[in-house]
Amino acid sequence: MEQKDWDDLQELMGQPYGSMKLQCDQFTVSLVQHAQPLSRKWVTYVYVDGYSRGEWCLADENGEPKHEVARRFLRKSSKAFFSTKEIDAHRKIFGKRQAAELAAKRHVWFHSDWTNFKSLKKHLIANNSSIQRIE
Repeated sequence: MEQKDWDDLQELMGQPYGSMKLQCDQFTVSLVQHAQPLSRKWVTYVYVDGYSRGEWCLADENGEPKHEVARRFLRKSSKAFFSTKEIDAHRKIFGKRQAAELAAKRHVWFHSDWTNFKSLKKHLIANNSSIQRIE
């Protein structure tokens, strides 16, 4: 895509309910603006080939996506399994080594919504070799 196409996309994503279709390698990607009711913000949702499937949001034990679609188009999030308070209590009982193992465990999942256009653009460019705008 050219810079003008990215500027048009950013302008559309700045408007309520804006949408655009892209051809990213062999996938047809729809980017659609939606209102997020809890945070009262506009977010960009990603639909791949017309779908947003829950199975794409899963990650394996190492934090890697189970599906190629998640790696290419979805936003990665992670959270620690145990709080700092729990890790400190575990350190007192079992020692530093086991507490460090607990601190390293994280829950990883993927989201189909993006709140920042620049991060979406950067992610698409980094993970796809060919991006074309579909009129």
